[in-house]
Amino acid sequence: MSHSINALLNKYRLLIVALAVLSASCTTQSRLIYMQDKQDLGDRLDTSPVAYRLKPGDILHVRVMSTDPEAYDFFNLDVARRYTTTRAADVGDPNMYIYGYTINERGQIHIPVIGAVEVGGKTVDEAHLLIQERANEYLVDATVSVKIVNFSVTVLGEVRRPGSFYVYDHEFTIMDAIGLAGDLTDYGNRDVVVVRHTDTGLSFSRLNITDRHAVTSELYYLQPNDLVYVEPLVAKRFGFAQFPFGVVFSAISTTLLLINFLQ
Repeated sequence: MSHSINALLNKYRLLIVALAVLSASCTTQSRLIYMQDKQDLGDRLDTSPVAYRLKPGDILHVRVMSTDPEAYDFFNLDVARRYTTTRAADVGDPNMYIYGYTINERGQIHIPVIGAVEVGGKTVDEAHLLIQERANEYLVDATVSVKIVNFSVTVLGEVRRPGSFYVYDHEFTIMDAIGLAGDLTDYGNRDVVVVRHTDTGLSFSRLNITDRHAVTSELYYLQPNDLVYVEPLVAKRFGFAQFPFGVVFSAISTTLLLINFLQ
């Protein structure tokens, strides 16, 4: 009888050890740390952002200015609004859309006085230089500002604040997007999925952000309308994240005490 009780006790002990190891190994440290130097890359890595090429449907916010306000007012769509309000709060996202220039199917935008400007297929910087050259034909000391205002990214899955985010910086990284989404949870797979719109449809790619070499990938810099999806790790998919380890340990401990008492 005593031998069978000891055997049962040893089984319970083994079960406790197994559960402890299982719970501790659900999410290992190597799966959580970003930008690890897995390939001995040194202290510096050069990145090469892939410049986004403007396409039909994109919206540009263009401002033409010079030293003479009465001269450059004719070049801007929002001149009427500037004369009717002076509140800084009115210069927000909706106005950038309303007074933005949508690139048509021919890759053109139409700016007052300047006329049609072909910006399709160009980067934002190239479009800026082109509009600047055209503005210089009409104004002395012209200054042109060009921004893409339909740059949004969506972050879904195992992040703390999933959603869509509008960006006004055309060099926006996947780490920036994760930061806006409140970071990944402990059960978020750091091998993230990036869904991107291309001329031939949607592309599905992966980027492992635990590897410092990720910064050299063309996926590291996001493009307008990219979707970043963070899958759950296997530990969460199998329910370990919600498994009541405390309750199980308590029950087993109570059982062991009873067995010891009865010996």
